[in-house]
Amino acid sequence: MRSCEQDSTFTATPTSGRRLAGIEGLRAVAALSVMIGHFNLHLVPDHVLSPALHRVLNAAGQGLTLFFVLSGFLLFGPFLTAAARRAPFNIPQYFTNRILRIYPAYVVIFIVVTFGLGLAYTHPALLGGAGVEGTADILGRISDPGIIAANLLLAHTLTPWTIKTGLGVSWSLTTEVCFYLVLPLLAFGTVHLSRRMGLQRAAIAVSFGMIVLGLACRTTGLAQVHGDPAAQFYLQWGGNWLAVYLRSILCQADLFGVGMLAAIVFHTTATLVDSISPRSLQIGLWCAMAAGLILTRLDRDFGFAVFFAALMLIVTAATIDGRTNRLAAVLEWGPIRWLGTISYSFYLWHLPVIWGLFRWYWQGRRPDTFEDIALSFVLALAITAALSTATYLAIERPALKLKSKPFERKLRAALFRHGTASSAAAKHRSIAD
Repeated sequence: MRSCEQDSTFTATPTSGRRLAGIEGLRAVAALSVMIGHFNLHLVPDHVLSPALHRVLNAAGQGLTLFFVLSGFLLFGPFLTAAARRAPFNIPQYFTNRILRIYPAYVVIFIVVTFGLGLAYTHPALLGGAGVEGTADILGRISDPGIIAANLLLAHTLTPWTIKTGLGVSWSLTTEVCFYLVLPLLAFGTVHLSRRMGLQRAAIAVSFGMIVLGLACRTTGLAQVHGDPAAQFYLQWGGNWLAVYLRSILCQADLFGVGMLAAIVFHTTATLVDSISPRSLQIGLWCAMAAGLILTRLDRDFGFAVFFAALMLIVTAATIDGRTNRLAAVLEWGPIRWLGTISYSFYLWHLPVIWGLFRWYWQGRRPDTFEDIALSFVLALAITAALSTATYLAIERPALKLKSKPFERKLRAALFRHGTASSAAAKHRSIAD
């Protein structure tokens, strides 16, 4: 039986210590596209723009799919590198880094939005009542201790009584955290399988398992969605168990799995860089992007996941061979990189900012001219960027610095008092990095 050490086509990538070119720019694209989708949904009346343009803007909401793909790619990669080197997995360090990345900014923004601005979702959407189709009639200050606690623990997407409360967009953080919890198990499973089939085949098998799981679960869940648009919205986003199921890691697993598969392609390509024609690789990835767009006709989320994974590999190819990559160069432009750096706070702030404009600037109505819509978008972008910059500088960056300080060691010891060191900590950053 081959071990991962004997798998000549899959070894530790020589670029594992380098920053991946264009990754921050991809985060910026993801954050901005999610904002465009929500802006179109909540502030743009149907009659102002053509139906075709509305569909294009709504598709921009797939930025969240890109975030999930990035997480699968960036977090699974270091585990693969460690497995190829037969290095131990430092699980305590991995979880400590995730906590320091996710929670500080989230808790601060949640408190400000919920108790200061009063722009939080106070309860789940009700069928035939408040909150259907994302209306603003459930915004306010949360008073229910159970809902507050569930949001602070990022467990609110796990029950129909708390789903889609708080910041609105934070439902995805519950899914993200669930992936963080599952990933070490997937990594250990990969190592176990590698003893029989080699590391590369084992990693591919685990990644495909995630893809099949997500597609199967989401397909069975969406088959239960029916009725008029309000009923369909409620079944997918409201206070019911079907919505909980559809938002769960089970129904989003394929998006992370595609990112994990992209990590395998990246690490394999990095190892075989001298034997693979760059032109052949580029053609293959562009074909994969085209295939992803075609697949959106069958499953929109999965199709876009394939599209984004191929795009991500095209961008990060510059890290492998050191050649100039025009797309990566654009994404490395200073303002775009900065937006990527603050993208986590940007993602959390943008929806409260949109609702704030709706409530206070437009006095509870939607702008009804193209000029007013353009003005609203510029305001939303500027305010969100300013708040995100402040949050990053005051909260996120100091928290990230704690990773290498005594606080990090104390937190790790408290969380894993009876644990032992394992995992090659995530050397690359994810959406939560």
